[in-house]
Amino acid sequence: MKYQTRLILAYATVALILSLSLGVVVYRISLDYEVKRQEESLAVTSEQLVSQFEDRLSRMDAIIYYILSDVSMLDSIKTLGMVSEGTIPSDYALSAQTTLSIGFSTEYTIKNSYRVVFYNQLGNLISSFSGMNSAQLADSFELDEIPYLEQAIRAKGKTVLVGAHTDRWGRTEGPEVYSMMKALQGFHMGYIEVENTVESLGELSVADPNAQFLILANGTEVLYSSRENCPDGKEFQTLLGVFPGETKRVNGMLVSRNDSGNMSFSVIAYVSELAEESGRVVILITSTLAALISFAICLLLIVLWSYALARPIRDLRKMIEHTNLENLDMQTVSGDYGLDEVKMLANSYHVMTERVSQAVQNERKSLMLQTQAQFDALQAQINPHFLYNVLNIISSRGVENDDDMICEICGALANMLRYSTSNIERYAQVEQEMQYLDNYLYLLKARHGDKISFEMNVDAGVREELLPKMTLHQFVENILAHAYENTDQKMEIQVCGTRQPDRWEICVRDRGVGIPEDKLKEIEEKIRRIRKKILDHSGMELEIGGMGLVNTYARCFLLYNESLIFSIRNLPDGGTEIKVGEILTGDCEEGLSFRS
Repeated sequence: MKYQTRLILAYATVALILSLSLGVVVYRISLDYEVKRQEESLAVTSEQLVSQFEDRLSRMDAIIYYILSDVSMLDSIKTLGMVSEGTIPSDYALSAQTTLSIGFSTEYTIKNSYRVVFYNQLGNLISSFSGMNSAQLADSFELDEIPYLEQAIRAKGKTVLVGAHTDRWGRTEGPEVYSMMKALQGFHMGYIEVENTVESLGELSVADPNAQFLILANGTEVLYSSRENCPDGKEFQTLLGVFPGETKRVNGMLVSRNDSGNMSFSVIAYVSELAEESGRVVILITSTLAALISFAICLLLIVLWSYALARPIRDLRKMIEHTNLENLDMQTVSGDYGLDEVKMLANSYHVMTERVSQAVQNERKSLMLQTQAQFDALQAQINPHFLYNVLNIISSRGVENDDDMICEICGALANMLRYSTSNIERYAQVEQEMQYLDNYLYLLKARHGDKISFEMNVDAGVREELLPKMTLHQFVENILAHAYENTDQKMEIQVCGTRQPDRWEICVRDRGVGIPEDKLKEIEEKIRRIRKKILDHSGMELEIGGMGLVNTYARCFLLYNESLIFSIRNLPDGGTEIKVGEILTGDCEEGLSFRS
């Protein structure tokens, strides 16, 4: 089997697994989203139905309070309560009946009710004019035959909701209605009942088109069912088992129940498992299509990529086998090989790595020897000029005064010579550099007296860092040679070192005349040139007779490479600052800078 074919099969297997995983993930996410959406939709449906039915009942309740708040209608009700043989004239009773009948038939009552009816214990019965309702009004009635009358009496003047019942106030059997009813308090004051048809509840809107719902009056009495066959038995008990304000799955149904906060009714919205199943089928189909499309795209890309990958491998195999130092630039890909590409590539690669490995080892040895030679050459360049001055001081002091300072000077000089001439270690800790610098500055103090002052303040976290030997000495020597040249001002030198989370730095500052702009540019150009030579391994031209700032930079760069901080600038208030350090983390682009 060829490499390209195996590559296609391998990637196709991975693509198939990923596509199936994608399909499963899409299905699970979509299903969870659909389930959550159904639950939220059903909860909104039940809340919406409660709000709509409360609004209907509130309008029916408002009709009752409108009647009782009208003085003429309330007086008419009282008048009819006093009707008995000889108590009041019959024309008074007739006037009261007319007043109530007209008051019951306002546009608001007709629009928001099927019938408004008043009746009392003396047999009076008045109804609103709504279509043919008045013409069909019953001639008489028996209070004992009204089953929900006791419910209104127990309410003691409060409005009560009466569940589904047949309208009993017509001469013929009326439609199924529900009522808002109030038993008026007082002797023979009677009852006011506002009816609406149960059929009109089918006009209530629902957020979930698949949802069915029940409206329960007074706890468990079914007032309305949107389903033709009202749930009964075990199914009804299942619906009742859901607590108010709860939405959950139970016995193959998703059920949401909400109770009215103001009226004595509940709404139970539910969706059967069969209705939910259609949504799951759509999700399954969508997920399957997503997986198939993903696999088809991956398979097409795999075929293209495998061909593109296999061709360079074959070409590379041919190039490796025919490449050597003599024909490296002239080698071209040619030939037709029928063997396994991967195996031949491995054999050819093994041969190539042996050649490259030997070449790399030789190159590393060469670079190591070259770098070592450069470092040794730089390390050996120590300007002895200050030593001659110190020897002159010792000679002069010995002639002029026989004092102990000569011993101290000699001791400091001995420490310096011991440190500077030791080639065992090419690097030293900042702490050792400071000790050497302290001896050097002591000798300078001995030479110049009060004309020179120095201050060293280096954080403890910097003292353990490494520097090429004689680095700080070179900075101070450069200051003395240039910053205070041709001037009688007091020579002030400050050495400070700080450590931050991303770097550490040592600064040597003076208050001299600064470095001329042309000199600063010259130093910058030399440093950039020597940096390029170090990176190109092309050798360096070293200064003879002194370390020099350029050579000092070269030694530091060999130690820290691209993380080196090295800057020279003139201070705004006069003087020069030379900085050296290391960037510990982050970008190294600002490691080298020259400013004036």
